[in-house]
Amino acid sequence: MELNKQFQEYGLIDVCSLDPTIKVDLRYATCNNFTHRQLYPKNISAYCEPSLAKAIAAASQCLHKLYSNLYIVIYDAARPLSVQRHMFDLVKGTESQRYIADPYGPFSGGFHNYGMAVDMALCNADGEMLDFGTGFDSFSTIAHVGNEQQMVRDGIITPQAYANRMLLYHITALQGMLPYAYEWWHYQIHQNEEDKQRFMLLDF
Repeated sequence: MELNKQFQEYGLIDVCSLDPTIKVDLRYATCNNFTHRQLYPKNISAYCEPSLAKAIAAASQCLHKLYSNLYIVIYDAARPLSVQRHMFDLVKGTESQRYIADPYGPFSGGFHNYGMAVDMALCNADGEMLDFGTGFDSFSTIAHVGNEQQMVRDGIITPQAYANRMLLYHITALQGMLPYAYEWWHYQIHQNEEDKQRFMLLDF
């Protein structure tokens, strides 16, 4: 079955159907990702569970009110469990393993595998990502959340990268989204493992 239809059958929503100004650059539908392999078909859209999709659209509208020339860009959203297994197998036993949720463990993968997480940044009209100190999928402590002011003082990230992160944190927090501690680009509404019981595991 075509992947977009599978997401729809699991009750997920195409985020761009709520706000077509949101840009989508699904990195795992290309080779421009940490695996250097294409893991999704090129024609898929960014799907999330309904409350998250609505929150992303609301954050986008908030952004436009502040900066009409900036846009949300989505790098990953709902992720099938089969893709999660592929990703995890590539990093298993390495230092990067902590960044990839275990699809074989008791919690059956991560929040992406339920449509409960989104990876996103801010970009210009051409889709070029603003400076956030690292790129997407940077398995580095520089991508961690919460110590940005010290990183600016130490010259690790620029003041502009700090400002861009704060802007992204602001517009998402207003909608109840919080970043993952290790990844400035990863956002969720539901934070607890037991919250997964409210949604369907994308087991395909």
